[in-house]
Amino acid sequence: HLTMQDIADEFDKSRPLLHYHYDTKEELMLAFVDNMIGWVGGQLAQSDTEEPLDRMEAYIDGFVIDPGEEDRETFALALLELRVQAVHNDEFRSRLSRHYENNVGTVADIIADGIEAEVFREVDPDEVGEFVYTSLVGARMYQVTMGAQHASRRARDALAEFVVDDLLVDGRTTGEYTGRSW
Repeated sequence: HLTMQDIADEFDKSRPLLHYHYDTKEELMLAFVDNMIGWVGGQLAQSDTEEPLDRMEAYIDGFVIDPGEEDRETFALALLELRVQAVHNDEFRSRLSRHYENNVGTVADIIADGIEAEVFREVDPDEVGEFVYTSLVGARMYQVTMGAQHASRRARDALAEFVVDDLLVDGRTTGEYTGRSW
């Protein structure tokens, strides 16, 4: 059970300062949710290229947690714990739903751009985007909760082989994934 004191212990300022800004633990946690999901969404949407296939690769790779990446595992567990709060709390659910929709939208935008650039074939970007996002989140959560160290990497490789390859227009393939490029 998380308390304001637990949070203050991790905070580099004092507990009274936390209480000055946030009347309740819930207000503090909601501010944390807003901060965290804003940062995560920004990181996942960020790309150094406009090329749709490269953007898709970067997005999908952002979910991979390799063995030994303890900070990323801890972060993924924190997101999972926030999702658990959404089951019982409408405010958490509302904020996390927006995060979900934004991430699906990011993938859908990549797919739509790929269709327009004639890199991807005609599909429903929202449906495929939702499938890609939920597959990645599910694999990552399985990895960090069940100790399946390679689940996110395997999901990433399966998405490249079975989804992204299928999205590409005739004559293009992702090839065998080497960890550096499609």
